[in-house]
Amino acid sequence: MTVLNVLQSGLYLLMNALLYPVIVLLIGLVIAVLFILGGFVSELVLRRRQAADSDSGSQRLASRVADDLADARFASAAAHIDAYACQQRVDSRLLQDFLQDMACQVKRGRAHLGLRAENALRRQEIQMAALLDKTRFMIRIAPMLGLMGTLIPMGPALVALTQGDLKQMANCLIIAFGTTVAGLAVGALAYVISMVRERWYARDLMEMESILDLMAAHIDAADVTVTGDDAAKAAVLPMTIA
Repeated sequence: MTVLNVLQSGLYLLMNALLYPVIVLLIGLVIAVLFILGGFVSELVLRRRQAADSDSGSQRLASRVADDLADARFASAAAHIDAYACQQRVDSRLLQDFLQDMACQVKRGRAHLGLRAENALRRQEIQMAALLDKTRFMIRIAPMLGLMGTLIPMGPALVALTQGDLKQMANCLIIAFGTTVAGLAVGALAYVISMVRERWYARDLMEMESILDLMAAHIDAADVTVTGDDAAKAAVLPMTIA
C-alpha cells in the first residue's frame, strides 16, 4: 500500500466521520430557526398594532419629562415614561426595555443623566446586534453545512454504484439532497428574518435617539426660560441703598 492510498483511506474515514456531526448540526439549526421564526411572527403581530401618532406621542412624552426634570419631579418624570412604555403605541419590546431603563435612570436624578441615557441607548444597540447575530450566523453557516452534507455522501454513493448496490447509493443520495434542502431553507429563512429585523431595529434606534434629542431640547428650553425669568426678576428688584 502506497502513501497515497494511506492518505486516501484516512481522508475517506475522516469524511465519513464528519457526516453525523453535520447532520446533527443541521437538525439543530432547523429547530433553532423555527423557534426564531415563532418569535419573529409574534413580533410582527405586535408591531402591526403601532399607532399612527407615535411621533406626536414622543414629543408629548419628552415635553412632560423635561418639565418634570426642570422642577426636580423625578418620580413624576419616571411615571410618565413608564406609562408611555405600557401604551399600545409602543410596538417594540426593545423600545419598551429602553423606556423602562430610562425611567430607572430618571429616578436617580439629573446628575450625569445625559451620560446615563447614552449608556442606556448603547445597551439597546448591543442587544439589537446580539439578536441579529443569531440569524446572520445561520445565513452563513447553514449553507456551508448543507454543502458538506451534500458532498460527503457522494463518496459512499459512488462506491456503492461501482459495486452495484443501488439501495445504498439511493440512501446516500437521499442524505445528500436532504442536507442541501435543509441548509438552504435555514439560510433563506434566516436571511428574510434578518433583513426585516434590521429595518425594524433601525426604526427603533431612530425613535430612541429622537426621544433623547427631544428631551434634551425641552430641558435646554426650560433651563433658558428659567434663567430668563430670574434675570427679569433681578432687573426689577429695587436696589439696596447703602
